[in-house]
Amino acid sequence: MPQSSITVQAPLRQNANIASIELLRGLASAVVCLYHFTNGNNNFISEANWIKAIAGKGWLGVEIFFVISGFIIPYSMARSHYRWRDFPLFMLKRWARIDPPFWLSIFFVLGLNALATLWLVPSFHVSWPRLLLHFGYLIPFFPPHQWLNGVYWTLGVEFQYYILVALLYPLLFHKRSLYFWLTAGVLLTVTIFTNQPAFFFDYSMFFILGFALFRRFDGQLKSWEFYLFSAIVFWVIDYKFSIQYLVAGFVPWLLIAFWPDLKIRGLRWLGMISYSLYLIHLPLGKKLIPLAARYIDGDGPRLVFVVFLFCFTLLLAYGFYQLIERPAMRWSKMVHYGERKVKSEK
Repeated sequence: MPQSSITVQAPLRQNANIASIELLRGLASAVVCLYHFTNGNNNFISEANWIKAIAGKGWLGVEIFFVISGFIIPYSMARSHYRWRDFPLFMLKRWARIDPPFWLSIFFVLGLNALATLWLVPSFHVSWPRLLLHFGYLIPFFPPHQWLNGVYWTLGVEFQYYILVALLYPLLFHKRSLYFWLTAGVLLTVTIFTNQPAFFFDYSMFFILGFALFRRFDGQLKSWEFYLFSAIVFWVIDYKFSIQYLVAGFVPWLLIAFWPDLKIRGLRWLGMISYSLYLIHLPLGKKLIPLAARYIDGDGPRLVFVVFLFCFTLLLAYGFYQLIERPAMRWSKMVHYGERKVKSEK
């Protein structure tokens, strides 16, 4: 059997459900949801409200998701012994995991928009080109078309990332760290001079931080290399964005690197349903908060409504997870590439 260019120097866990990953997913999805519920409608909660101010930083949960993806996708690819020739199967596997919930959420959005004509807008219309451009996450390439759901832009970035990591995997995770340094260095250089928020390269440093975590996790980076590389990435984040983005990158970096087994039951449950929650929360907030604003006055009662809406959304997300996302996960696991081939070669 030919030797792989990827040498895993420390055994990867057989269970990919790293506790801190689920915790971080739960945290990220919750803060993004609360951000949209408290700040998505500027007139619902007053600007002076301190809870709104704190929740106003919840959008940084998106960057936490990016770091997680930068770690967990290569982790999964390594466990399955991914090779370049597996690219089509890799994309099929990702499609089976991501797209069925994505497309069902689109129908959820369309149905909710149609229902909202009863109280929010006199009519609702969506063009076929706009709808079809969601297939393949092509909306950013065809302005002025916009996503039907504001959170979908991050799925577009993730899809671009899947293509890139599948193509660059043999270089990024070559047994010689020099290849990693050079490839990641090019990606970091590109991101410094990029200002296109709808595309991967504008946020690549967060994914690259996840790459470094993975290489440390499987023993391919020495401790000094890991800290030096991480410092460079944090500098790029601070240089391009701001200190708050740096904090958003630092939190998952810290937990994955040093407390991978950290468990908080509630956040782990949120982590389990995080994708479903992420997909459905924004359209619910955009339709139900304006309705509530007609009948509820004052920050206190309106914050109580936000809590109620958050709990209601969790219940819907759990149902969405059970009925739609779990089957998609099973379909994704049915797609095998390197794992099966390695067994057959023994």
